[in-house]
This record gives sequence, structure tokens and C-alpha cells, in this order.
Amino acid sequence: MANIQLFYGPSNGFHSFIQEMQAGDYVPFMELIRLYNEKVRANDVMGNADANFQIDEIDNVVIFADDFASVTDHVISNFSNIVLLGHNIENLYIQNPPKRVEYSIRSHFGSDEIYDQHFQYFTPTPDEITDLYKTLNTGRVIGQNRAKKESCVGLFKAAYSPQTHPTVLMYYGPSGVGKTELAKSISEFYKGKLTRIQFSMMQTEEAYKYVFGDTHARPSMARDLLARQSNIILIDEFDKASPGLYNVFYQMFDEGVFVDINYRVDVSHCIFILTSNFYDEKSIAATVGLPIYSRIDKKIEFRDLSTSEIESIIKQTFSKVISTLKLQDRQLVEDSLLQDRYIEHLDTFSNVRMLDKFIENDIYELLMEHAMQQK
Repeated sequence: MANIQLFYGPSNGFHSFIQEMQAGDYVPFMELIRLYNEKVRANDVMGNADANFQIDEIDNVVIFADDFASVTDHVISNFSNIVLLGHNIENLYIQNPPKRVEYSIRSHFGSDEIYDQHFQYFTPTPDEITDLYKTLNTGRVIGQNRAKKESCVGLFKAAYSPQTHPTVLMYYGPSGVGKTELAKSISEFYKGKLTRIQFSMMQTEEAYKYVFGDTHARPSMARDLLARQSNIILIDEFDKASPGLYNVFYQMFDEGVFVDINYRVDVSHCIFILTSNFYDEKSIAATVGLPIYSRIDKKIEFRDLSTSEIESIIKQTFSKVISTLKLQDRQLVEDSLLQDRYIEHLDTFSNVRMLDKFIENDIYELLMEHAMQQK
């Protein structure tokens, strides 16, 4: 084997890398396993371990990260045999190899045959962070100006003075006031879909398997972190996680490395945003404990929205929905004064998380009733 490329990063980046290497005509991992079972393993089962068989010459083999979730543990343990026996591979491309696979490769092949390729995540300059702050103040997240500024201060520090450990921001305050939406807006600026880990579900044995790892077929936090498209990681409802899971973040936040039973992930340049419903910093420290509290770079408060901010959200949502309608239907909604009725009851919308759905449903109910009257 002349060339082994170990790629660490998301699937879209791996696809681009394969195209760049002109390896579009390749043998997939499942086909490689079939060839191995047909020739090598079949001879072993039949007692013909010394039998000679033709060696296949293969130009390119591509193994995607999801392929490891589709095979048995036996395949992972015998990875080198599957790769080495029965065929001669010119180029082997592997996305996010598990630790055992990587160890097997590095044990069997010399360093001059192995090339590590790391996806180049967007890394902003301090000037670009100042531009982000201006954008956030005019973006879809209304209000929370102090939280936007404090977030950007944390991002500015990370851009100005790169660290060997991640930046950790804790968003705290009432539900439905823009914490998750702000994280999404920041992730878009970092040029990738937000990686979102929902901790409100982390109360069962399945949660421990997700965090600490289990079989390769199961979803895991390590696989999600490896597959991230940007360096923005949202851990939603961090306050609702089982306290037994908090200690997994000690090494991650200190050293920028996350290790479970199957994978090792470099998160040194990530921005972790932890959302919660804590009401002050004292309650944060009391719940998560001082070891985690001390590792959070900034605790950023989100406050209840003012009536003028809620009114702006209502107008923004109506404008967004109406823009998708036919001209005559837009006029019908505007004439109905539905938006005015929402504004008259501002005090009922302290949590605006579902406000867009309420408005959308009311608009389409209005349009359907009008359509029925026309029959």
C-alpha cells in the first residue's frame, strides 16, 4: 500500500477531499469486506489457510465514518487483515477512524505511508468578530443586546489570542428569549450548521452510552463532535443533565480533547455554548459544581424581553410568513388585522419560542376559512 489518508472532519469536507484527490472511482468498504470474506475467510473456514488465491489490485478504497457504524465489532478488530489480505490497495481514504482502527493502521504501516488530513474550520479574525457584533444587532435575534456583546467579547478573545483549550460560554436565563437562536446565528457566521447536543434527554442509561461511548453502531457525542461542520457546539439545557455526566467535561474544557471508548476528538478550537434556565451565577455554581463553574469563560445573562421587543418579533414573524403568500392572500391577512390583535395581547407572550408557529397557524387558518367561504 502506497498511500493512506486519514481524514478528520465532516462528511461534506471528506467528499470534497475525495474529489480533490480524484478518487471518485473507488471501492467502498462493504465491497472490501465482501472480497475478504469470499477469499481469505472462506479459505480459513474450509481449513485451507495455506491455499493460494489471486490478489486483487485496487486503485482506491474509501471508508466513510458511517461505515464503521454498519459493521460488527469483529470487523473493527480485524481491520488490518481486511485491508491487507486478498488485495493490494494503492490508495486508502478513511474518514474519522475509531481509535482501534487508527492504532491498527499505524502499527502496520510506516509514517511515510500515512498522511493526516484535518478539515479546515473557519477561524475568524478579531476584525471579523467586530463585524459579527454589528450583524447580530441587526439580525433575526431581537433584543438581548448585552448578551450579544458579551458573546462577541468571548469570541473576540478566542480570535485575538488562540488557546489550546476551547472557549466555554454559559447562556442563562428564562426560556424562549433567544438563547438557542443566538447560538444558531453565531454558527452561521462560522460557516457551518450548528452542532446541537440536547442535554434535557440525558437522564437515562442511554445518555451515559451516548457520552462515554458504546458499540460503533450507536450514536455518540464523539461521533457528533467529529462530524461537526463548524467549531460552534451548542449543549442545550446543560442544567438538566445528570450530574454524573459533568465530569466528562473536565478534560475537554481544560485540554481541548474528548476521549470515549471508541474515539479521540480534538476540540481545542471549539466554542462551546451551554444554555440553561439558571436565574443567576450563584445557582449555576451550586448546581454544576465549582469544577465546571470555574471552567466556564463567560456566564452570559439573558433577560425577559420587553413589550417593544416582543412587538418587533411579532411584526418580523408576520412579515416573514406573509412574504411567502400570493398577493391576494397577503392583502387578506393585512385586512384581517390579525397582527394588530397579537400586538394587543403582548403581555401573554413572555416565552416567544413558539410564537412563529402560532402566527403561522393562525394565518393559514384564516386563509382556509376564506377559501371555504368562496365555495
